[in-house]
Amino acid sequence: MADWEIPLHVVFVEAWVKKWDKYLLAKRSSKDDQAAGKRAVPGGKVDMELESDIVEKALMREVKEEVWIEVQNFQFLASRSFIRSSGHHVVALSFVADYKSGEAMPLEDQDEVRRVSVDEMENLFDDHRKDTLNALRNFESKNLN
Repeated sequence: MADWEIPLHVVFVEAWVKKWDKYLLAKRSSKDDQAAGKRAVPGGKVDMELESDIVEKALMREVKEEVWIEVQNFQFLASRSFIRSSGHHVVALSFVADYKSGEAMPLEDQDEVRRVSVDEMENLFDDHRKDTLNALRNFESKNLN
């Protein structure tokens, strides 16, 4: 296969930020070109850089840019793929992260942020997130204190 035939993907990471028994969700801006007005988990694209811990650094950067908090202790949760409104194929990696510090507030492309339980999420997401919500429920049941 020639180099120009290798398909490229956007790598997207998101952090299900846990603080006590709730997770941080944002509501995307109504002007956003991707999923306007929908609930979302803080995250974004992994930059095209050559470095170690690139996924972890992208998670920390994107959460800080979107909701102004710091996170730590990432644990892989699930993966999925989708096609962006731009037509790009996206490979999405979901992680659970612990809240570290900061006061959550909507910043880049967000209208609001709030903390919700896993049960409350059922009514906030479309069907395309059901698999990730099931993975989150499994994570919760394995990590009960």
